Amino acid sequence: MTAVEFAMISVPFIGLIGAIFETGTVYFRTAQLQMATEMASRAVLTHSTAANLTYQQFVDQYLCTWQASGVVKPGTLSTMFDCSQLMVDISSPTSWATASTGNTFTAAPRSTTITMPTAGQIAIVRVVYPTSVIMGFLGGSTLAGGGGFSQIRNGQTQYNGAWSYMIMGIAAFRVEPG
Repeated sequence: MTAVEFAMISVPFIGLIGAIFETGTVYFRTAQLQMATEMASRAVLTHSTAANLTYQQFVDQYLCTWQASGVVKPGTLSTMFDCSQLMVDISSPTSWATASTGNTFTAAPRSTTITMPTAGQIAIVRVVYPTSVIMGFLGGSTLAGGGGFSQIRNGQTQYNGAWSYMIMGIAAFRVEPG
């Protein structure tokens, strides 16, 4: 009798423990991505970036220092991020009303040179990272690309041929005078 009761309770209990770890990981990654986005945005804010900087150079120098140098600098992303999957957008809307802060943008090719906002312009820096759901079967989505109980796509975006959740860091500011 005790074994049956344990079997009935253990499955939801283990699922709950997994969901707690999953939620903690997502919050940790989101906080780290937001912090790295804010720190990288300071280079745009203060005109510290080099001329003709590409998106790949921006990622290597300001977001994922470990990828280029092997050292995680303070305020940058840790090795738990696959930096090749980061999508970066730096835009200069004409007014705050036309500023887009959504996560539905097409990232520029990494070799594209960034058109940096000039002094006094509005700047929106968005960094998006696709993340998978480890315990997806609890939320109704597929488990590691395999079949799940159902396929609820709320909050997911098509990325590289697979459905993914996106976490985003964003900074919006007016660039300081030169």
